[in-house]
Amino acid sequence: MRRRRRPRRIAGVGAALAGLVVVVACTETERAAPATTSAPATAAPTTGAATATTDAGDAPDTSAATTTVADDGSIVAAFAGRPWAFGTLPAAASPADTAAEPVVVGMINQEDTPIGSFPEMRHAVEAAVAWINAELGGVGGRPIRLETCITDFAVEQSQACAQRLVQQGAVAVMSGIDITSSGSVPVLQQNGVPLVSAVPTTLAELRGDGVFSFSGGVTGAYVAFAADAAANGAESIALAFGDFDSFSVPAREYGATVAERLGLEVTLIPFPIVTTDFLPVVRAAIDSGADAVAIGAADSACAPVMTTLADLGYAGRVYLVGACAAGEILGSVHDAVQAGVIFNSEGPVESGTDGELFLAVTERYSPDPAGGAGTVAFRAAMNLWRVLDEVAATARPTPALVGERLRGAVASPSFWGHPYTCDGRQVPGMPALCSPQQTLFRLPDDSGTFVPVSDGWIDVPALVASTG
Repeated sequence: MRRRRRPRRIAGVGAALAGLVVVVACTETERAAPATTSAPATAAPTTGAATATTDAGDAPDTSAATTTVADDGSIVAAFAGRPWAFGTLPAAASPADTAAEPVVVGMINQEDTPIGSFPEMRHAVEAAVAWINAELGGVGGRPIRLETCITDFAVEQSQACAQRLVQQGAVAVMSGIDITSSGSVPVLQQNGVPLVSAVPTTLAELRGDGVFSFSGGVTGAYVAFAADAAANGAESIALAFGDFDSFSVPAREYGATVAERLGLEVTLIPFPIVTTDFLPVVRAAIDSGADAVAIGAADSACAPVMTTLADLGYAGRVYLVGACAAGEILGSVHDAVQAGVIFNSEGPVESGTDGELFLAVTERYSPDPAGGAGTVAFRAAMNLWRVLDEVAATARPTPALVGERLRGAVASPSFWGHPYTCDGRQVPGMPALCSPQQTLFRLPDDSGTFVPVSDGWIDVPALVASTG
């Protein structure tokens, strides 16, 4: 019998300060061992054409690859014949024709700012593009030219990035994390250019026409946390979130609503998105008496939140977003502390070939860190490549054809993720979410060995639908 719904409680947190807390909800842990071969490794491909620049600084050169990788030394050859998201890997690498006209893809990403910087997402996409061009034949034989534009938490800068990428002829634009995408999304919509958002962090993305995400964002995370808490005997949950529409709407309208439908008493703890002190947030969560706590914070907030909850003796279930499971973060947390935390992921419980490919590709083709949130950006890049390649089989890729292909996707295979359907109805009110399903896991220590918490996929669309 479902428990009678109790009124939500709201615990105020007065803090303020300097450092944006960005919730990056959905990453895959780097838990697969990269494939090894006896063949010598090849260098990451070199690139030729310059990428877009912005007032925030020049973006690194990430255009079409020009290095041909020998079959016996390629990643493709090392995995030859193995099943992956898109069928079976071929026996040898097939480089794109560098003399052919490139297919332009844009990317907007927030970097080089103290209020949230995510270069690992760009690094991961650069690695994916380099691998596609060097070993997977590009797009119908044509290389991809990746034009990147860095935004610095300014609506005007995001808008300028979108305008620049449209002018450069991008057939699609990706975003890693763009907190000010309210500037970029309207420009892309006006020009009919589809946006593939790795981690949608604004309502402009989540609710925007022509926006597609192979992610559940913060919405999927909160719903999955509530479902797991209820399934494991909790009677109450505290949901802490940044007091910003893009975070508060997922927490209040989706996470809390599903939690209440499942019989949980809910305490909502909004906190200023500009904060560096999470002690008041953690105290409010503990003081609520909740059996489970989900705190939507990432990046530099992860380790302090974990440690403070442990130091104050909290004994309930603790949920944090998958970005907090990055190795560089957990390296600063005692094993006994991190072992008690449950993280969300949008990858399958078993990483399989796709997880191994991610590690092998980023190790070879990215000289810079590409883990953490980079896993989600890599997925987005690979799925977009697949769409582009399918379009190229019968026509020259254009923004209209790419958008049409994405809108028509039904249970399409996703790299290291749940199959996606972009009909705009997976999560009512958030049409951009094509595959919001989640898995949950723990990391008992720094060995990288993960322990599944969820039994397969948590069906976020079904849980949201159950609320009516």
